[in-house]
Amino acid sequence: MNYLDRATPFFGDEGFAILKEKTISFAGLGGVGGGAFLALVRCGASSFRLAENGVFDPPDMNRQAGAFGNTMDRPKLDVYVELARSINPDIKLETYPDGIHANNLDAFLTNSDAFIAVIDVEKGEDVKSMTPAMLEKHQIPAFTCGAIGFGALMVNYAPDGMKEDTFWKLAKENDSGGGLLPSAMQQNFSAQAMDRMKQGLAKGILPTTAIGGLASNVLLANEVLAYLLADTGLVEREPVFAPNYVTLDFMTQNMRVADVTK
Repeated sequence: MNYLDRATPFFGDEGFAILKEKTISFAGLGGVGGGAFLALVRCGASSFRLAENGVFDPPDMNRQAGAFGNTMDRPKLDVYVELARSINPDIKLETYPDGIHANNLDAFLTNSDAFIAVIDVEKGEDVKSMTPAMLEKHQIPAFTCGAIGFGALMVNYAPDGMKEDTFWKLAKENDSGGGLLPSAMQQNFSAQAMDRMKQGLAKGILPTTAIGGLASNVLLANEVLAYLLADTGLVEREPVFAPNYVTLDFMTQNMRVADVTK
């Protein structure tokens, strides 16, 4: 059985050959990373580095692709390795069960073709501060995405392009304040959903939905494909990198590609 039969009209032998030779490195297999990883596996990507040190717990089941009753208390990395190999037994996986830290980041990025930076917002500050210089050193783009209510926000960084600190500084320059996101971004999402997220955070809960999780999975995986296949004629546009970013909200039926400098 060829699990790629129905994808063949879109990718062809040329696309699959490229995806097979590219190494995609995931820092995080949570609500964003786990689903995006499986989507890329199902599209024919077959060489990955996976860094994840978490275990599944019940709150993960509202949005995470590998979270089920029978995976509770299991390491997320082990579960996703099993799922990936059940799809493609020949997949190449290099695993980092202790996660990414200052001592292994360089090795993690060496000879990678794309870096998926989806560590939880409250984790990995030391790694996040080191990453831009490492990405420039290895000439690797970074792809980031977050679930926002019933949608997602994606910001990606080319190795020689705008850096993360510059992007967010610009995003906050004209912020009117009081929101969870800079106002130019937040206005693209459901106001009601953003209010409920704010109320949840005030009670110590990070509010998420399955729809937001799926939106971020799809948006992120698609952009990695757009980058890896950019020179093949299989992709109709350039990948989106900062200063541009993407907001997607299914509740408002709104998708927007915007420039943080405008």
